[in-house]
Amino acid sequence: MAALACLESALAGLRLSRQHLALLPLTSRRNASHQAQGRANGAKDGAGKRLGAKKTGGEYVVPGNILFRQRGTHWFPGENCFMGRDHTIHAGAPGYVRYYRDPTRHPKRKYIGIALEKHYDLPTPYNAARRRLLGMLAYQSPQTAPEQITNISDLTSTEDPTTIRQQPNSAREAITLKPTKSNPLGQKLSLKPGYQYRLSNWEIGRLPERQEAAARAKGMTTQERLPSGRSAKRPRY
Repeated sequence: MAALACLESALAGLRLSRQHLALLPLTSRRNASHQAQGRANGAKDGAGKRLGAKKTGGEYVVPGNILFRQRGTHWFPGENCFMGRDHTIHAGAPGYVRYYRDPTRHPKRKYIGIALEKHYDLPTPYNAARRRLLGMLAYQSPQTAPEQITNISDLTSTEDPTTIRQQPNSAREAITLKPTKSNPLGQKLSLKPGYQYRLSNWEIGRLPERQEAAARAKGMTTQERLPSGRSAKRPRY
């Protein structure tokens, strides 16, 4: 019994009272190694995207300059400006920046435009003359008096101005070729459809007869006249 009394007194010293239990946390938390500093894909308090106006009103810009960076369309591109893929407004022509409104286009939208000259105002009045975009000014060429020709004899012609040198169609219907060694009699070519000169069909059909008659007059046989007959007599090696 004495031993049980000693054991009970020892356990009583190890027990915690309700006051001590209230001070202990009810749950414990253990973070993973890759999320020890917070969520990997959660919202972060990172650096800003440097949004807002990049050029002030009246500042001179060149094509391609960034005028305004934004998320969404708080400002819209006006005259001589264009909008990029991320809603960034760029300058489209050299000039001066203008921030304005145009009730004729939209009652609530705000626009950013480029004035070509420093004294120009935007928006341009409706149906006003279009301003030049190439940096060119209207210029009228000086009118010079035409040169007076004093020597007319060099330009005058002695022929009758009503003379027509073109040949009539009857004179161009047929032409005659000059006699050559291969064609001593010459040939008469007629103008055929397609604007070409050639022999008639019946003349082409009688050519072999004429060639054979001319060969007989020279004392040549048919085998001697034809290329196949002449090549047959050549010696073969």
